[in-house]
Amino acid sequence: MVETQVIFRLDKRLLKQFDDTLEMSGFKTRNEWFRAAIRKFLDDIERKKALQKLKKIEVEGLEEKDIEKMVNRWRSEKTNDNY
Repeated sequence: MVETQVIFRLDKRLLKQFDDTLEMSGFKTRNEWFRAAIRKFLDDIERKKALQKLKKIEVEGLEEKDIEKMVNRWRSEKTNDNY
């Protein structure tokens, strides 16, 4: 895996607040948190795209909770295929 460095500039006070709460959130490093945040963001975008496509489809008797279950199952299968 090729990695690329990403640099952010933060106010010292904001960085200190971030560092103080980082471990409480279950992360050991800023990099670990950043990677998790990026993964979550991309997953959320993927879910929104799928739900937007599904909203265009009208199926009698199919409720939004059923669609969410299908999307979550699909995402789970896709995640398992990647590992």
